[in-house]
Amino acid sequence: MPDKGNNSIKVPILFTPREIRKYQETIRLDFNGLYQVDIIIKAQGIPLNLDLRDPDQTITDLGIVSVGGHTSRTVPIINRSQKSVKFQISPRDLEAFNRSALTINVDSAKDNVLKPKEALQVKIGFNPKTRLPPFSQEIMLRVEGVEEVRPIFSVTGVAHGIELKLMENTLAFGAVVVDSQLTKPMQLSNFGDVKANFNWGEKAFSKNFTISPAQGYVNPNANLDIEITFHPKEIGENNKPAQCQQKVQCEVAGGEPMQLNLVGKSVAQESKEEHSLNFNSVVRKAATQTVSITNTEDKEWAINPTISSTKD
Repeated sequence: MPDKGNNSIKVPILFTPREIRKYQETIRLDFNGLYQVDIIIKAQGIPLNLDLRDPDQTITDLGIVSVGGHTSRTVPIINRSQKSVKFQISPRDLEAFNRSALTINVDSAKDNVLKPKEALQVKIGFNPKTRLPPFSQEIMLRVEGVEEVRPIFSVTGVAHGIELKLMENTLAFGAVVVDSQLTKPMQLSNFGDVKANFNWGEKAFSKNFTISPAQGYVNPNANLDIEITFHPKEIGENNKPAQCQQKVQCEVAGGEPMQLNLVGKSVAQESKEEHSLNFNSVVRKAATQTVSITNTEDKEWAINPTISSTKD
C-alpha cells in the first residue's frame, strides 16, 4: 500500500516451498523505464518435524479401569523443526471421546505454538462412571499452513464394572407350620466383567429366615444358586397366623447393594395325631416299617421329620 507521508509502497512477498531445499529468486523492479533494481530473494524449505517424543505412544493404552476409578497418561508432542510451529490438536470425534469418559488438557479451539526443541505435554484422563466396552479414540493434529489433518496418536481403554442381580425381588413362602421349615431356591447372576463378592448380613433376618450361602462371590458372566429357608418359631395371638416379612439387604463389594423381600406366615399345627411303631429286631439287623401320610388339603405340604429318642 502507498504511504503518502514517506512516498513509499510495500510489496508483499509470499514464500510457499514445494520441496525441502534452498531457494533463490531475483525480482526486478522497474521505475518508469528510467532505471531498474534487482532484488535477490533467498529462502529455504525445511521439513516439518512435529511428532511424539516417544513413538511407542502412537497407541496409548489406558488399560482396564474399574467403574468409579481414574487413570491418566501424558503424551509429549515435541517440535524438532528448525522454526516455531503453530498447531491445534483435538479428538477426531469429540462426542464419542466424551462418551468414552475421556478428558484432554488442551483446548482444541486454541492455537499451540512450540519453538524448536520445545514440547507440549498432552494429558489424557479416564474416569468411567459406567461399564464401557473396549474403545479407541484418535487425536488429530492440524498444523497451520498444512492442508492435511492427520492422527498423531490414539487412546484405547476399557471400563469394567460389577453388575450383580437377583432374578426375583420378592420371595413368598405362604403358610408354614411353626417349628418346621420351607426352602426355596433363588439365583444370583453376575452380568459384570469382574468377580462380585456379596454378603447378606444374616443377623438382620436369622430369626425367621436363613440364606445359604450368606456370603461368597459370583464369577463374571456366571450364576450362583442360593437357598432361602423360612423357619418360623412363633405364631400370632390366639393361634392366628403371624405375618413374617423381611426386607433383606445384600452388600456387594464395589457395586450397588441389592434388596430382597421375604414374605411368609407362621401357622399352628392343626392336628397332632400320633401313631406308634413298635420295632423288635435282632441286634445289628435292620428292621423297616412304613408310615403313610396323606395330604388332605389343596395346598402343598412341606414335611420335615424329626427324630428323638429316650432311654428306658
